[in-house]
Amino acid sequence: MRRLAHRPMLAAAAAVACLCLAPACRFRHPLPGWIQDAPADSVAAFSGQAGWMLTHANSQDLLARAPEAGQALDLFLQKARINPATETGRLTFHFLGVPQPGRAGAAQGLGQVLIQLDQFQHPKALLAALANAFPQEGQLRMDGREWPLYVILDVDTPKLQAHLRAASDGRGRIWIGDLSALQRLASRGTLASRPDVAAAAAWISPRAPFQGYLQPEALLTGLAAKALPDQGALRDLPRGLDALLWSVTPGSGPGQPNRFELALAGSPEGVARITPWIQRLVAAVAAVQPTPGAPAPEVMQEKRRVGLRATLTDAQLKLVMEKLGQPAFSFSLSPGSAPAA
Repeated sequence: MRRLAHRPMLAAAAAVACLCLAPACRFRHPLPGWIQDAPADSVAAFSGQAGWMLTHANSQDLLARAPEAGQALDLFLQKARINPATETGRLTFHFLGVPQPGRAGAAQGLGQVLIQLDQFQHPKALLAALANAFPQEGQLRMDGREWPLYVILDVDTPKLQAHLRAASDGRGRIWIGDLSALQRLASRGTLASRPDVAAAAAWISPRAPFQGYLQPEALLTGLAAKALPDQGALRDLPRGLDALLWSVTPGSGPGQPNRFELALAGSPEGVARITPWIQRLVAAVAAVQPTPGAPAPEVMQEKRRVGLRATLTDAQLKLVMEKLGQPAFSFSLSPGSAPAA
């Protein structure tokens, strides 16, 4: 019995070893839109189908450390009359920079949360709601142009002074955050300009309903702060990795397998050190409710990046997300509601 139990793990490890030479062109995709314009100092992000993000309780936990940002988002969505049941756009939460010990917790947290709305069904209606329902105050410079800022919410208490604003970048995307967070859009480049992020993102399906990003090196350096996804699991990652991206495309119905992608990029030493970790991950997944006839995981490695594609059951996906230090979401969507990847 023990020998039989280990066979899936051995087979998975063998599959990894055999597939590491797969050609890179099989994995190449255009960069997801939420990465192209995100601030370069975003150290963690979670991007998902807007209808799911607006109704799933766990997704709201991402804003727990900056509830004023969530309140500003709710105010805007009410004015724009967004129906979560039918909306297929994308909502992205960015967390900017690693919190520094000793600084004011509430103000610091609010200044590090940036919300992005993109690919909504009626972008012109969103822009009209923004201009008609909220007063304009000041401007924000993006892409070499000045764009109007709209007042969503002001907070003035002894413990917190915050100025929640919204702006559009001229391509239908709307950004919501404190002024200090919005100013990072204009001052420090974009995630897409970071070579390791762009390299890893090219191996993630840009239309996958759920996507996420971590900057492992920055998070491992600032693990003393307790503001980002569970750092306990991140401690297993080696140093030298500057970008970790993942995507999930849920199955078409209950009990149907999910498509999962993972890509990491960094120094050659970091990539060499992460390969055994991926082999252990694949072996652990194979031991959890394996699906008869499921395709073997695809793994591909280059000098500065490594990628994984796999078809996973719900239980296997839960294990993988825990290993990545992400919340144990159940990425379920109604049949037919997920955009094609």
